[in-house]
Amino acid sequence: MNKAIENIWNAISFPEAALLGKRVPKKQFLESGELVASDKKLFRENVKNVYWEYTLKPSTCPVLPYRDNEREYLEVAVLQVEMNSQKGHKRIAEIIHWVIPYPLMLGFYTESGDIALSIAPKRFSQAEHGAFVAERFYTTGWINSETLNDQESAFVASLAWGSMPLQTYGTLYNAWTDRFTGYECSVLSGTFTIGKAVDRLEGLTRCREIESRISELRGQLKKAAFNRQVGVMPESW
Repeated sequence: MNKAIENIWNAISFPEAALLGKRVPKKQFLESGELVASDKKLFRENVKNVYWEYTLKPSTCPVLPYRDNEREYLEVAVLQVEMNSQKGHKRIAEIIHWVIPYPLMLGFYTESGDIALSIAPKRFSQAEHGAFVAERFYTTGWINSETLNDQESAFVASLAWGSMPLQTYGTLYNAWTDRFTGYECSVLSGTFTIGKAVDRLEGLTRCREIESRISELRGQLKKAAFNRQVGVMPESW
């Protein structure tokens, strides 16, 4: 196993009985009828291997399954994805979450020692009986496992199995969602804290919208400055 992703799994410390370590053929994803050609090309060129590393279920760890009218968490699969490059890992995460109906945690890694983690809370589809849809994708940026900053270290430490609420797989996944939301907030604030995801997502979304608008305005300013330099009159003149 790659040392970088091994360090992350050791820090989380999943139950040993849950270890599976089974390779998942890439064709399972590439043959999915829901993927467009560009997604298949991205997956084919940038994913080297996919492994089903852990299966968290009642027979491998003492956590109860969860089911209500909106969602079903009977077990959780932990997959690790060996990447040829860092390109497109967030889109690849979405592909894997779409193709595999189980609730997942994904661990991406490269030979250079960079890692990224991803989860996606899922619920029953209202359009298709028996199908699941992802409510939201939480995928971190690339993290160098040997040079973690304070918020990255705190985020990884917060995922430790021994600190999780393990009443059901629903409470476990909700706790992961709170922590991944905390990580996204820490990218903006520089400080990692754990709070309820539902209470923080609206503010986080608003911050992303403001960032996007700032980026758009900067682009417009650069274009206007370039036009002035080359003597191009604005269209409104």
